Amino acid sequence: MDRTDIAIRLFDRAAADYAAKYMDVGRYAAALDRLCTALPPDAGVLEIACGPGNITRYLLDRRPDLRILGTDLSPRMLELARANNPEAAFALLDARDLGRSAATYDGIVCGFGLPYLSPEEADRLIEAAAAVLRPGGLLYLSTMEGDPERSGPQRSSSGEGEALHIQYHRADRLTATLVRHGFTIVDLQRAEYPAPDGSPVIDLMVVAQR
Repeated sequence: MDRTDIAIRLFDRAAADYAAKYMDVGRYAAALDRLCTALPPDAGVLEIACGPGNITRYLLDRRPDLRILGTDLSPRMLELARANNPEAAFALLDARDLGRSAATYDGIVCGFGLPYLSPEEADRLIEAAAAVLRPGGLLYLSTMEGDPERSGPQRSSSGEGEALHIQYHRADRLTATLVRHGFTIVDLQRAEYPAPDGSPVIDLMVVAQR
């Protein structure tokens, strides 16, 4: 079984617990507010790896005019996202298939989808996003920042269950890829907090404009 299949099974199983833990996205409010301010009226937004619809809910509470299509690979996550955001649309989609999209958008949001993509897959996601964003379109990315050498299988804080491969990304690589594909960085923020074992975790949030 490959990493994607394992991730789908684990997220299906843990969807309710994940929603209970992460529905509050206040830690990332500043970057999300920057996105909300910059999107045009009635903007069409594609959300990749939407999970239980936590970021979707935050965006719609502040910009109810947004037309959001949320996507994820976990059917159970999509069920929760629909329940939490009845005014949005949702569909099953692999982030790695974005390049096949025939639709275009004013904004693309990928909140913590990158920890499940390799650096090369993240590069291709940014390239595909550039192709489907309308002129002036905005891309929001958030991920765990760190040395890619730290990447590997990780278990939950309880130490139980299957391990899920977690990929760390470097800010300089992501921003260089964004610039290479015609983006301008309009906001870059970090949030640091302790992991259960006391080690520091750095979350990276980037807003870029095409």
